[in-house]
Amino acid sequence: MNKTNIRIGVIGAGSIGSLFGGYIANIKSDIYDLNVIFFCKKVQANAIKRKGLIIHKNKAIKEIKNIEAYENEKDLEEKLIKDPNLKFNFIFLTTKAYDSKDALFQYKSIINSSKWLVILQNGIGNEDIASDYCTKLKIIRAITTNGAILKEPGQLYHTGEGITKIGFPFLNNLNLETDKLEKASKDLVLLKDLLNLANLETIIVQDIIKASWEKVFVNVGINAIGTLTRLRNGQLLEFDGLKHFMGKAINEAIRVAELKKIKFSKKDYITLAFNVAKSTAENKNSMLQDINNGKVTEIDFINGRILKYAQELGINVPINEILTDLIKGLEYSVL
Repeated sequence: MNKTNIRIGVIGAGSIGSLFGGYIANIKSDIYDLNVIFFCKKVQANAIKRKGLIIHKNKAIKEIKNIEAYENEKDLEEKLIKDPNLKFNFIFLTTKAYDSKDALFQYKSIINSSKWLVILQNGIGNEDIASDYCTKLKIIRAITTNGAILKEPGQLYHTGEGITKIGFPFLNNLNLETDKLEKASKDLVLLKDLLNLANLETIIVQDIIKASWEKVFVNVGINAIGTLTRLRNGQLLEFDGLKHFMGKAINEAIRVAELKKIKFSKKDYITLAFNVAKSTAENKNSMLQDINNGKVTEIDFINGRILKYAQELGINVPINEILTDLIKGLEYSVL
């Protein structure tokens, strides 16, 4: 039986991009023949070319040597011109959210020739940025609670298992013909199946925007406060004052979401954030890791995005404003 060839691209193959791309490349299937290509920093590309991608999880080690890696898009663009069959079925955007515009511009021709763009990033509003560079018809949004750290080029540590949610941020509201919507839905199911085959638990959700906001409610409460205090997630719960501060930030985000008419479940998101902090007690959140590594954070797409939307709505969110400004000051001190 002939296998179906599936081509997967990963733009910005750092920690999360390498985790997803690496596990997909490691799929053993009688149905699919997977070809995975990373676009990443030169040191990462060179390490993968020499020894492949090494994924550490607990005490287990996976060596994945069938990944192609490029420093940029130029070499592949030339190949695509010669052979259009090389286009990607799914190309993932896994850069930091603040690098989205540059990456979308740089890889525009490859994205346009690909069937689907999968945005796998932290924050909210990312799909709106992408829609300025490619048609809304090809955008899939993905969010995940998996954790990963790229400790050195080619050496990835899967630090926490989680669940991934995928869905169309725009497609269901575009009044597409039934047959086009059915074809798109089949491709979404294909993506879900591939990720599950890769042992990345994945579900399709009808409202991915809602799911993105619900994740941000948790991030708003944990990330900036954990970063400013340099505490691991579980340690935040040892201080009543910090728990109170977390709740205030989350309530402000909920108010903004309500005013923006975002549909979300009537959960207790403060308790949810506390539970997430407890279940990931030993984790240093990604924002804290960025500061520890002397990097810019994604504050503008988390607390800063809540602040931006609040300003557009004409309301005050003092806790999120303070957290945003303090993180920006902290960034300035380490860069």
